Amino acid sequence: MNIQLRTLMISTVLGLSLLLTACGGSTSSSAATAIPSTGPVTLELGSAGDNLAFNKTALTVFSGQQVTIKFTDNSTALQHNWVLVKGGDDLAQQVATEGLVAGADKNYLPTDPANIIANTPLSNAGQTVETSFTAPAPGTYTYFCTVPGHYPLMKGTLTVN
Repeated sequence: MNIQLRTLMISTVLGLSLLLTACGGSTSSSAATAIPSTGPVTLELGSAGDNLAFNKTALTVFSGQQVTIKFTDNSTALQHNWVLVKGGDDLAQQVATEGLVAGADKNYLPTDPANIIANTPLSNAGQTVETSFTAPAPGTYTYFCTVPGHYPLMKGTLTVN
């Protein structure tokens, strides 16, 4: 009788352990094997009111993903744009300087767009503009506004996984 009771208790404990492991395991397993969406994505961001800043300074996408940036100029009087370059701050500084030379008629963008992945046109206060592009190779890229005096205050990073 003692052996039967012990066997019953061990069987019950093992059964409960398997049941709990199965329930817990399926949840963590599905989270671990979930494949992130690599379909088209629209990212919305804007200026931080009248401040020389974006309201989002970090964006993330996947390499090869079709990306649309919807940028809203939330200021009351300032023009802005959104420019993504093929590198970091050094390249952003170069593009901003070349854009300053190009002037407003050229949206403060350099004549040679070789270092630019994507950009919106200049936006006026309250206006929404957009651009679409295919996300580049994995890495970290700088986005910023090329309107004179806005860079380096108005910038962020796009992380591509």
